[in-house]
Amino acid sequence: MKDINLYLIRHGQTEWNIKDQMQGSQNSPLTEQGILGAKITGQYLKDIPFMQAYSSTQQRAMETRDYIVKENNLTIPTFELADLREMDFGIWEGKHVPQLKKTFPEFTTYLTDPANFDASVNQGENYLDILTRMKQGLNTIVQNATQDTGNILVVSHGTVLRILLCVLNGGDWRLHRDENYFPRMLNTSISLVNYKQSHEHPEGAFTVKFFNNVDHLS
Repeated sequence: MKDINLYLIRHGQTEWNIKDQMQGSQNSPLTEQGILGAKITGQYLKDIPFMQAYSSTQQRAMETRDYIVKENNLTIPTFELADLREMDFGIWEGKHVPQLKKTFPEFTTYLTDPANFDASVNQGENYLDILTRMKQGLNTIVQNATQDTGNILVVSHGTVLRILLCVLNGGDWRLHRDENYFPRMLNTSISLVNYKQSHEHPEGAFTVKFFNNVDHLS
């Protein structure tokens, strides 16, 4: 039976984050602030005995993971998992967000009405697609854990973490973009999810202990 803590972290701040450009499948470099945030997060978590450390296959997440792992007191095996990657925004990638709001009426739907957003307009991904693969990613991680109990680091991305954590916390995915309902994930924020599998619950269950914590950055 399993009892595993998953420390879910959004990557550090990037150039496109501060320039307000759409960043999904494409990448931009971590800023100095982003690197510092990753190192501080690593320092904060340095005494956690992680058995494994995962990130998406995207550079900003891999680098954030590596900065965090480097601060730890243990040598931690690292892995990349494609299911953890950011939402693909198709032809919106790299575009300035204020300009997208003017050019695409559907962009407002993306921001405020997930249930009615149709990604065919930007040739990217729909919300339920990313939710499905993020759940699949977490299941892969717990299935491949080297021990039945322990801690695993997982570095991913803002949009995909927000919908995943909202739903794991018992929320409605259709409302996850509402800031009053569920907050956007901040760079190098920490969220803790526990996975427990027992004889009474052989299918296993995820429980959100806390989310979007940035106390370590203050």
